[in-house]
Amino acid sequence: MPIKSFRGVQAVRFATALVVVLFHACYWYNRDAGAGAGGQAPTLELLGDMCVWTFFLISGFVVTHVVDSGREPDWSTFAVRRAVRILPLAWSMTAVKIVAAIAIPNAMFDGGLNAGRIVSSFLLIPTRDPDGHFRTLWGVEWTLVFEAAFYAAVAVCIAARVDPVRFITPILVAVSVLAVWRPEGGSITWFYADPVLLFLAAGMVLSRAHREGRPFSGMLWLSGLAVVFAVIRALTGASGAVEAVAVFLLVSGVFAAVIASERRIGARIPAWLVTAGEASFAIYLTHPLVAQLLPRLLGLTGVTGVPWWAVVSVSVAISVLFGLAVHRWLDAPFGRVLRRRFVPRKPSVPARTPDRQATA
Repeated sequence: MPIKSFRGVQAVRFATALVVVLFHACYWYNRDAGAGAGGQAPTLELLGDMCVWTFFLISGFVVTHVVDSGREPDWSTFAVRRAVRILPLAWSMTAVKIVAAIAIPNAMFDGGLNAGRIVSSFLLIPTRDPDGHFRTLWGVEWTLVFEAAFYAAVAVCIAARVDPVRFITPILVAVSVLAVWRPEGGSITWFYADPVLLFLAAGMVLSRAHREGRPFSGMLWLSGLAVVFAVIRALTGASGAVEAVAVFLLVSGVFAAVIASERRIGARIPAWLVTAGEASFAIYLTHPLVAQLLPRLLGLTGVTGVPWWAVVSVSVAISVLFGLAVHRWLDAPFGRVLRRRFVPRKPSVPARTPDRQATA
């Protein structure tokens, strides 16, 4: 019998969100607290990247699981539920950034503010800042630009009655390979030429392989995607090929192990960890609002001698508590209202079974 809810995935969600907050808290401490404030915090760049890549793995897995389960029987239901899931909070944080940029230009703004960038950020379309860098107004929303395009592609597949795994996976691979030729300037469409797409593909094939009970097929796919990832990283100078293969297989392999062990460990995962996983989107999206406060305060006041680990720990704790509060009292209730209002109540279609599924 297929698993309806993966408690292990929720635990991984929270863990990855927590590490991303930690990574940014260290970065903001080093940037804002001032030299000699209390030592240099570790950069944790690779660890932060690995956790962001895990977000994409989870997204590919969950979307494929939802489509294969038949819980969202048509493209409109799928699209509306995805929009309700990400847009209200994303728009809220973009609005916060706009207000802050107007009221206190130097406080939390890192690029030009114009009508084009505002509209693009609300539509989750890539745009460039005055320095020519791809940047959304609310910085961490860059991941949602990929997510929105991915959701749109899946919705098109559902509408056309095409298997998303078989249709989208090769497209994700092909577009990611274009990163090798990605120019410094050029069209904003080059934003999508990024090897992070390979983690979406990995999540999709892992989900299908798990449902079909074909773990060996899933591992073969992961191995192939790891090679593509390594070639791209090596040719673009991002890292060595061996390191890239190891990192890709580590991230995707650990996630695959969590999925495979769901029946054995899922029920043992505490409810609070599942709840924290459900709030991970709010934690991720809102943490820049609070995790920068203490480092900036230290920088402005010139206070020194406060250990970096103390500042970072407090910043992470406040960010997590703030994200949990936003999820519980704002994002989740508002999402329920929007789903009741906009998601049509239609019967689910029969779930895909292994003998009916196309092989990923």
